[in-house]
Amino acid sequence: MYYVNLHYGMYYHVYNRGNNKEALFKEERNYYYFLDLYKKYIYPIADLYAYCLLPNHFHFLVQIKEFGNMDHMFRSRNGIKVQFATFFGTYTKSINSAYQRSGILFEGRFKRKLIGSTDQFYQTIAYIHQNPQTHNLVSDYQVWPYSSYWSYLRRENNDLLREEAISDRDMYESIMSMHNNKILVDEDF
Repeated sequence: MYYVNLHYGMYYHVYNRGNNKEALFKEERNYYYFLDLYKKYIYPIADLYAYCLLPNHFHFLVQIKEFGNMDHMFRSRNGIKVQFATFFGTYTKSINSAYQRSGILFEGRFKRKLIGSTDQFYQTIAYIHQNPQTHNLVSDYQVWPYSSYWSYLRRENNDLLREEAISDRDMYESIMSMHNNKILVDEDF
């Protein structure tokens, strides 16, 4: 369930944490650098519907682009996997260099869960946004700065999110109404 193959056009909850629960993001600039690398390596192969970066782990809800909507250089399962590996590897090398550390940063391969229904899609977005509160980092998830929640709240595209999530009225209202519920997902973080 955690290591499903990535298929064109499908939605996935992608997440991982630091090895031995080590911090992935040691200071504010790390969060922004991670998102910049996401834009460079994952944006060409996947649309982003939600994200949340926490000190020792992250969550994304992505849709792998359809085969025909991908640049020809990524049109293989290996191309998709290589992009994710390059994204995480580049970040690891940067953190290792900046903080005089060595070795792996992430706990194994990234985990991904296939999103199988519309309800699961909306629940996963709310779960991702509520994660900082779930882990007692803040008393209200709405104030966590390293999440896509603010873009939803303000209905502003932030250059990462799939515009449809903000602009499609029905989708937007479904997403926001789900935030009124406490979402529990069986994650091991």
